[in-house]
Amino acid sequence: MKNNAPAEHADVPAAESVDLPLDRYMFNEFEIHDLSTLLRTLTLTCMKENGFAGTDLPKPPDPGVSKHNERRYGITDGRLAIRLGYRAPQSVTTSPKAEETLSTDEEFTLTGGSSKPGETGKGGKNKAGRKVPLGGCRGEALKALGYAPTAIPGNPPAVQALDQQSFEASLRTGNVKQALQDWSTCMQDHGHTYTAEPFSASNDRRFATRTVTAAEKDVAATDVRCKKSSRLVDTWKAEETKIQRSLMAEHRQELQKTAKQRDVTLSSIKKISGSSS
Repeated sequence: MKNNAPAEHADVPAAESVDLPLDRYMFNEFEIHDLSTLLRTLTLTCMKENGFAGTDLPKPPDPGVSKHNERRYGITDGRLAIRLGYRAPQSVTTSPKAEETLSTDEEFTLTGGSSKPGETGKGGKNKAGRKVPLGGCRGEALKALGYAPTAIPGNPPAVQALDQQSFEASLRTGNVKQALQDWSTCMQDHGHTYTAEPFSASNDRRFATRTVTAAEKDVAATDVRCKKSSRLVDTWKAEETKIQRSLMAEHRQELQKTAKQRDVTLSSIKKISGSSS
C-alpha cells in the first residue's frame, strides 16, 4: 500500500454537512452539547444554593466534529484526515470530582433521594438544612428545560430507531452499492485495496495503534478524496433522504410530539442561556 507525502493531498476536500429530513425531530451534535452543558450548569447552581458550592460533575464531551453528521457516511474532513487519520480530536471530559465520589448528602441533594432509574426522589431537607426539591437538583434542572424530573434528555429511542433503520435501508439500495463500488475502485487506483463496504478502510486493523501513523493519514486522506470523486456522500444522502421521508409519513403523529418537545427544549436553552450570559 502506498504511503505518499502529504503534498499529494493538498487539494483534499473540507468536511461535509449531511442534512436529512429526520433532523427536524432530533438534536444535532452541537445542540446535544449545549443541552448537556446547560443541564450541568443548572444542576451545579442548584447544588450551590443547597449548600454544596464545591460539588463538581463531569463536563460533557465536545461534539468532535465541525459539521453536522459529517461522519455519518465515514470521514469527510480531509484536513482532519491529513492530521489525525481516522481519529477524532480528543477532548477532556472528566472533572476534578467525578459524580461517583459524591458524599451521601450530596447524592441526596442531587437526586432527591431516588436510587432507581425512573424514580423521582421525594426531596426534603438535607444535612445543611436546605429544602431539596422533588427530583433533587438534577430533576430541577430537567424541569427548567421542559422535561419531567426523571427524564433522560436527548433524542428519543423511537426516533433513533428510525434513524438507524433509514441508514441500514439506504445501504441496500442499488445506487449506494454502486457508489461504494466506485469508491473502492478509486481507492484501489491509489494503491489501497478495500472492499466496497462503508467503513472497510477506517476499520483497517493496521490502524489500531496508540498513535496515528503516516499510512493511516494517507489512507484517510485518499478515502475523503475518493468519496468526493465517486459522489458517495451525495448519492447516499439522496437515497437516505427518500427513505426517511417515507418513514416520516408512517410515523407522523409520533414525530409531531417529538418535534414539539424538541422545540420547547431548544427555546428553553436559548432563553436560559441568554439570561445568564
